[in-house]
Amino acid sequence: MKKISYAIVLQSQLGPRAGTLLLQEEDHVVSGELCLLGRHSRFTGSVLEKGTNPKYLISGALRTRTGREDYDAIFTVCQGRLSGGLVTRHGCWDLTGIQAAVPAAKPERTAAAT
Repeated sequence: MKKISYAIVLQSQLGPRAGTLLLQEEDHVVSGELCLLGRHSRFTGSVLEKGTNPKYLISGALRTRTGREDYDAIFTVCQGRLSGGLVTRHGCWDLTGIQAAVPAAKPERTAAAT
């Protein structure tokens, strides 16, 4: 399974919003986590095009202070740079990013460690 992390910026109607996108890819299926506005949201999707400039389609629900906002996003990755758009019922916003280091997994606690 391939895991890639991106530092992203969503150009929303309230201005730019920084966050992260952790993408996990296996065959033509993707999943991961989108972190925006201090909230973590899971997503699923597919690889539309493989190769040196892969294209992805993901869907999920952004968690906000006032509830959830369903979205679809389509983006391409070229030389470590992500570019595309995120669509909600309120409109479409540019989504850009740059590849970042994948966060290390948290060590599991064992009974001996407690």
